[in-house]
Amino acid sequence: MKAYLKRILLFVICIACMQSCDDYLEVTNPNEISTDTFFRNLEESNRILTGVYGSMLNSWIVSAREEAWRSDMAFPGIREGNIAINALNYYQHVILEDNTFINDRWQALYQVIWRANELIDGLNSMDDSLKSQQEWTNQMGQARFFRGLAHFYLHSLYNEGKIVIRDAVPANQEEIQKTLSTSEEVIEFFREDLLFAYENLPPTFFDRTRVTAGTAATILGTSYLYSASQNPEDYQIAKRYFEDVINGPYGYKLVQDTSIMFVEAGDYNSESIFELNYTTELQLEDGSFDEESFATRNGRFSAPKDAGGASVNEQFTAAAWLIHAYSNEPLNTSDPRNTVTDRGTGLTRLRKVSLRASAMIAMVNDEDTEYYLSPSAPNKVNFSGKQRKYGFFKKYTNHDIAENEIEKGDTNFKSGKNVILNRLADVYLMYAECLLLGDNDIQGAIDNINPIRERWGLQLLDINADLVTGVPYTQQSLMDHLMFVERPLELSVEGVSIRAIDLRRWGIAKERYTDLSTQPYYVIDYEYYNDANAALETSADSFVQQGISPDPDNDPQLIQEYTGAAQFYTNGYLVLPTIETLNNPAVSGSN
Repeated sequence: MKAYLKRILLFVICIACMQSCDDYLEVTNPNEISTDTFFRNLEESNRILTGVYGSMLNSWIVSAREEAWRSDMAFPGIREGNIAINALNYYQHVILEDNTFINDRWQALYQVIWRANELIDGLNSMDDSLKSQQEWTNQMGQARFFRGLAHFYLHSLYNEGKIVIRDAVPANQEEIQKTLSTSEEVIEFFREDLLFAYENLPPTFFDRTRVTAGTAATILGTSYLYSASQNPEDYQIAKRYFEDVINGPYGYKLVQDTSIMFVEAGDYNSESIFELNYTTELQLEDGSFDEESFATRNGRFSAPKDAGGASVNEQFTAAAWLIHAYSNEPLNTSDPRNTVTDRGTGLTRLRKVSLRASAMIAMVNDEDTEYYLSPSAPNKVNFSGKQRKYGFFKKYTNHDIAENEIEKGDTNFKSGKNVILNRLADVYLMYAECLLLGDNDIQGAIDNINPIRERWGLQLLDINADLVTGVPYTQQSLMDHLMFVERPLELSVEGVSIRAIDLRRWGIAKERYTDLSTQPYYVIDYEYYNDANAALETSADSFVQQGISPDPDNDPQLIQEYTGAAQFYTNGYLVLPTIETLNNPAVSGSN
């Protein structure tokens, strides 16, 4: 049975950023957690810790759909007709301070901080006999991890890192109306929390849902990699943390059985470092937009309509360049996994697309992977539809265990699919980047990229001949491969804003959107084997090709993507939301 976190009823926690300051100060909240009442022992504080974990299930923290639109990964809705205005704003990087997305996300992250601070305050109020126990240290390490993590996310996403540090539950109006801290101050604060977690948490817990020292090392390393573009010496610090994650006592290993990647059978696999644990087995009666529920809406927003996905403009589907890239990954022809038996002819042939592509995305030319219990993607999905959606992300859908998303939660708004925020493959790639840019170690970087490619049955990189030109890799050409091939294809729509942050920290976002806005793509017919009819059938105008269509009437040109992002992209940060600027006079007018 799928593991899950049981929800602890915490009454209604008073969230400062969700209330007016005056209400909080003038009214005694009978539902506010009292450390005198709830922290008499470590069993009670552990229930509060579970509430901290529960606050991470808020879908706005990951915002997979909105961040896919905001990066270079996805297209918003249909390619034929008008795009919904909210989706267009994200896609074009025109996101104002009153936007629901940035307000809800800000609230969600500060709710994590609020709950972590309540736990920290309560643990600190315990007597010495409790503080001397290892369980006290474990709980404090987890609480400080989440407080640090939420500040790290806020720093990475908003206002060039200048945010409000919330280091305690506010006791008066002055503590609520705090000013913005500098980016440097925020970095120092969240790294101190994460370092405490790293030094005090065990390498493993029996409960795989819990964060460990390895989780903290991953986030610490990531934070130093993010700052290394401004402080190159940080590559060395990041490298030390990544080396520890890869070689340390945490038990992380790259998954070799690719069939369990991003499916229920692979929950909490050996590669998973930090995973959000959703379920539809508890409190299914909760509303579809109840962020205290255990379900996520991402299945609806990324599944095809034929399998219970949203229609028209609510989805995030793969960008044309990404579909084309997945379709053309070079296979290692000597890997036996890449040889399959054609269901139509009975003869052996090479796979139509790579194992990595099959795990990440559904496309018309993937005839070798089941999809929503159908023999292949084109057997399930009408890729010829007027909506012109040609690639569907798999990381958030129940394509492995259901014919339709509705089956798993009584509505397609509710999915129990787990969400992986950090995994070992990402650490390998970040470590490779440290070696490449910090040490100019091209071979070392390749040695950390190739294990990922090998497990997918892809051609390995050779320092003497790059995959495109055949000439030896240089630092720049290998970095280009990392930026435009390896990281986006391995980590597409994954984690918390990974791709958008990558483009920004590399200083290439504007250039990237400008380049994509000039890249033409068109679609042609694709012939596939229809198992129900035991015959070849044609999916018209469904197979993405790069270039100018030689026959636009029969092979239509796709609308140009990313033209708005190329025009409007600024610095890649979200502005301060009105939930803060209107309720906190100390930051009003800071945008």
